Amino acid sequence: MVFMEHGLFEVKIEGKLLLVDATGPFNEELLIQYEKALETCIHTLEISEWNQVIILHQLSLFTPEAEQVLTNTVINRRSRGLIACAIVLINVEGESLIKTQMSRCYDRARVKHNFTTSIHEANKWLATL
Repeated sequence: MVFMEHGLFEVKIEGKLLLVDATGPFNEELLIQYEKALETCIHTLEISEWNQVIILHQLSLFTPEAEQVLTNTVINRRSRGLIACAIVLINVEGESLIKTQMSRCYDRARVKHNFTTSIHEANKWLATL
């Protein structure tokens, strides 16, 4: 069964930084579109090492299928130069669940990650790496 995409995202590049702004919850159909949207950005970034900042809003949880797709995209990003990811949680619901899910994905992909509550703190952490 195919479902309508659930969730919103925006991706852009600033220097050697991939920026993602997303509002969940997310399903597999949205993650497939997310992966396609990332491809152009990654193609530009993969000539060197790079980092990313993900800003999550509201109830940014993933269905089990979406979590698997996310894990696979993170593994792909790591193989193409991703070093670390700072995850900014702004006005989120279910913070501990979001942290558990995101950590599971990034741990499986063996990508360093850190949770913050501001973009400033995210950039500060990335600068220490």
